[in-house]
Amino acid sequence: MQEERKDIIRFALDYNIIDIHTYPGYKGDLVVRITVKEKEAMFAIRKYALSLGIKSVVIKENKDVLQYEIYCITEDEGAYHIKTEDVLNETRAKHLVKDPWIHQGKK
Repeated sequence: MQEERKDIIRFALDYNIIDIHTYPGYKGDLVVRITVKEKEAMFAIRKYALSLGIKSVVIKENKDVLQYEIYCITEDEGAYHIKTEDVLNETRAKHLVKDPWIHQGKK
């Protein structure tokens, strides 16, 4: 686990948290979701995460249950990244099977 993720989890444990969940995100990103009820805890965790140089910190307020979800997104250098559409199209063009019936009769 990356040091930034370990640090943010350790820091969040000092507050009254509801849940901490880690999982892989899109294109190899790693996500730590921290759920808290107190606004002060949310601000402190967000501030600390940004000071660590985490790629992105997103706050989602769930007003129905009066809680905040803090998403800390870091990039995993060892993960496979999904290729862009241009690269995929180039790769497909190289490996297309040519239909021999299309060129029949042409020299």
